[in-house]
Amino acid sequence: LSPPLQFVMHPLLLKMNNIFFLLLYCFLQQVMSAVILVKLLLGCPLSGEKEKAFWLSSPQLITALVMQAKEASQEHAVIPTLLVLILETAAVLLRQGEGILSNPHHVTLVFSILLTVPLDHLKTEDYYSIFLGIHEVLFSILQCHPKVMLKAAPSFLCSFHKLVVSVMHEGRQKGDGGMTDELGVILKCAQLVERMYSYIAAKTEELTVLSSFIVGQYVTELQKVTLHPAVKKHLTEGIYQILDLCIERDVKFLNASLPMGVREVLKELYSDYTHYHKTLKLGDEKYTA
Repeated sequence: LSPPLQFVMHPLLLKMNNIFFLLLYCFLQQVMSAVILVKLLLGCPLSGEKEKAFWLSSPQLITALVMQAKEASQEHAVIPTLLVLILETAAVLLRQGEGILSNPHHVTLVFSILLTVPLDHLKTEDYYSIFLGIHEVLFSILQCHPKVMLKAAPSFLCSFHKLVVSVMHEGRQKGDGGMTDELGVILKCAQLVERMYSYIAAKTEELTVLSSFIVGQYVTELQKVTLHPAVKKHLTEGIYQILDLCIERDVKFLNASLPMGVREVLKELYSDYTHYHKTLKLGDEKYTA
């Protein structure tokens, strides 16, 4: 463009850009209002035809939440608000159980939300809100949808592994290792991961067969980082509960299939597990008996 034309176009482009963001803001406000309304309705006592009509629309509500989560994940500015709302609403909807969401396919759609939601480049407070939201959705599926756990356990574990990888990355040893506000948030996230490991361990029927896979994922990631001791403590206590599900054959399989460096991490983890956790657990069981 010639200099005079550039001079004219620059304010015009700037104005068009402002109009675009204004329209985007208005659209997002409408979406947020709709999600808030759904969340409020989920907490209201409905009866008769209104109740029937609302719950019949549950599959469509989940589909809409999935679509909006994908859209929101592309707009970094709205992640802290709209995505947290979507996660909270999805968790409440899932807690209604299989009596309302009888088709497992509709529940498995939620996994695409969990895999879409970003956990990087976030402010500390936003990171925890989204991390907690993902955890609550996973917990709702684990507790209220056993049919889904039987058919889609790998998708569940893939979504949960995203939390494990993220908290390991954020919980790396930094500086002098002193307590900071950021570390306090990461510790709360590590506690959520530890808690989820315990929930998974309690669902032995659905997930025992995958216990070695969970341990393999854990040690593969652990080999890449040096964790802050406080973060490592929570994660270690959690993975010990998964190791409780592993039989000798599972450990031999891991030793045979994992790369050399990862095998060393597994060897150290299993040694500590046997010395500190397994021995204490056997002692507690004898005392109880």
